[in-house]
Amino acid sequence: MALSMGPWYTPMMIRRQALLCAMATWSLNMSAQSDVIGDIVGAVNIDSMITYVEEMTGEVPVDLGNGPITITSRHADHAGNALAQQYYEQRFAAWGYTPAEHVFNATGTNVLVTKPGTVHPEEIVVLCAHYDSKPAGTLYNAPGADDDGSGCAAVLEAARILRDIPFERTIVFALWDQEEQGKIGSMHYANMMAANDEAIVGVVNMDAIAYDGNGDRKARVHARAVANSMAIADTVFAVLDRYALDVDLLLTTPGETYSDHASFWSAGYGAVLVIEEFAGDGNPNYHTPNDRVQYFDVPYFEDLAKLSIASAAALAIPHDPTAAVVDMAPAAPALMLYAYPNPTADMLRVWVNVPKTQQHRVVVLNAIGEQVQLLADGVLREGRQEFVLAPGVLAPGAYVVVAYPEQGEPASVRVLRVP
Repeated sequence: MALSMGPWYTPMMIRRQALLCAMATWSLNMSAQSDVIGDIVGAVNIDSMITYVEEMTGEVPVDLGNGPITITSRHADHAGNALAQQYYEQRFAAWGYTPAEHVFNATGTNVLVTKPGTVHPEEIVVLCAHYDSKPAGTLYNAPGADDDGSGCAAVLEAARILRDIPFERTIVFALWDQEEQGKIGSMHYANMMAANDEAIVGVVNMDAIAYDGNGDRKARVHARAVANSMAIADTVFAVLDRYALDVDLLLTTPGETYSDHASFWSAGYGAVLVIEEFAGDGNPNYHTPNDRVQYFDVPYFEDLAKLSIASAAALAIPHDPTAAVVDMAPAAPALMLYAYPNPTADMLRVWVNVPKTQQHRVVVLNAIGEQVQLLADGVLREGRQEFVLAPGVLAPGAYVVVAYPEQGEPASVRVLRVP
């Protein structure tokens, strides 16, 4: 999120305002729809979302087609920003979507996925977050886990679990670039849609939804009297009440303009921002290299993501009351090793992705193949296992970490310890 308090309002365009104002209220008396929304709430997987954030912040390497790589920064002027774009597109494509690149300037690209509506495809609901990050004073260490990796992870999770559920209205899953430079990506998109007189009937923007330092469960919905924004906020509160999510939700009106929802207000569209209690319990790691997953309040993150995803789904209106969430989680990975940071002069973390519980021997070999460390010799359970090598354990030099399973092919990763 960019703390810019510049002018937000331009004269609203005349664009079927009566239609927009009427469309946002979700009737919780529609039990069939409620059942589908309830299934969606139950399908949100916190482990998946934490994995997404770890991958997009460099905590865990990703393979974008040329071997493991870490995304250490998503700053708009850093090469990691383009890597993050590739990562999001790869995730969407793995679930069967065709992501679109909305290029709006020489360096800025929004990532968009459209799920067409079955009854009113011309009516659009946008669920969004921004994928760029901006720790002050540096391009090279901008993890942005909370701001706004948390929102991006919720968008990805929504795309995963909503894939096979038909909705009356079209849903656009949007990840904006250059929000930290002044909401540039979302502003271009909103203005383009307004110029084409497109009927966006609701926007749910998530920007920093994972930090609750004092544990009071407070969060905010920001809305203004623009188009149907207040009715969208009512929908968010209705979802909160219907599914008893553990969030103390507060309404801010007139809402602040420091995130991408304001781009839609400026274009005359209804939009809300879902955000942690930024003013009263601000994340001390905001815009610093320490904005990392370790500071998340994980249950709080899970509930805010559920609230946002379910609110967007309610606005889009599930069409088939018999529809069910199909598990589109990735298949169990092959045995793989990752090391981070690499190269390193400090602590080295090694992860082993174990596809099947069995005996493993994990060792560190030096440049001439001699074993210098034994990390594991026994049963490793299915899933991700982590090992930590403290500074001083390895002398400066090149090493290979190798995992030998009892059955199957070994895996390895090269690491470099620098002085």
